[in-house]
Amino acid sequence: MKKLLFIITIGLISFQADAQQLTQYSHYVLNYFGINPAVAGSSPCLDLKIGYREQWMGVKGSPSTSFANVHGNFGKKKYTFHGIGAQVETDDAGPLSFTSMALAYAFHMKMNRKNYISAGISAGFMQYRVDAGGLVLPDPGFGFGNDPALGLITNEFVFPIVNFGLWYYNEDRFVGFAVRNVSNNKMDIGSATRITPHYSMTAGKHFDMEQGFSFKPSAHLKYVARSRLSIDFTAMMNYKNKVELGAGFRSESGLIGLVRIDLFKYVTLGYAYDRGLSRMRFGSPHTHEIVLGIKACALGEKRGIPCSAYR
Repeated sequence: MKKLLFIITIGLISFQADAQQLTQYSHYVLNYFGINPAVAGSSPCLDLKIGYREQWMGVKGSPSTSFANVHGNFGKKKYTFHGIGAQVETDDAGPLSFTSMALAYAFHMKMNRKNYISAGISAGFMQYRVDAGGLVLPDPGFGFGNDPALGLITNEFVFPIVNFGLWYYNEDRFVGFAVRNVSNNKMDIGSATRITPHYSMTAGKHFDMEQGFSFKPSAHLKYVARSRLSIDFTAMMNYKNKVELGAGFRSESGLIGLVRIDLFKYVTLGYAYDRGLSRMRFGSPHTHEIVLGIKACALGEKRGIPCSAYR
């Protein structure tokens, strides 16, 4: 297990591993704004999300993520309106951690009676921290004793971040495209390293059924340079907009169980459980994620923005 954790840590520090470098979420169906700035303002009310994710539960140094974001809309006219938002993320994976903060703006345009499209951008800064002094190395014969990055004790890097997104939606479907970290930031931790752009596409559809039930399948495709395309599939069954149960699958990773409960009129609680299928399942197959959602609607607010992601 120590050798396995060491290999994982070195892969994270080098940043050249062809894998996800930024945060990912299983309950993305409750947090579209967290992955696409063009979503800002598409909720009919001011929308606040707070969440926490613990990956590979019980493994020392395993990734944990916390986030908070809020967005709303203003300047409604016949065919256009604006969205604004802000988000904060922190991610901790043993000797590697980061904190990011960004503000978002989106412009929404009505294409016809039912369809809307928006373009959004978010900008802010990210602080990366690398603490190689906290590593416990295996015996010298393992072959990593001369890695130049291991000579570091603690380094911090602060750089700007820019994210871009497009969002198409109506009452029963939505499609989004986003690029996170457009700036392709470079750092020096003993070798040339970059936080590469992360591309994603999201799509979903809402189906009304009988006796108060509705069904919403969705998919989230993710790609990082030189890595394999990753895809999440989820399917949620909703009862009278009070309770949702669902299941998902993440390629080459695991199965996902999903639940969402409306605690009060404007308060929602979501939970996701990942059961790992990759090699990491031998260390710990369990990942937990919880999301609290709060909406603040103006008195007399009518549902004038028919985004199916919020149904």
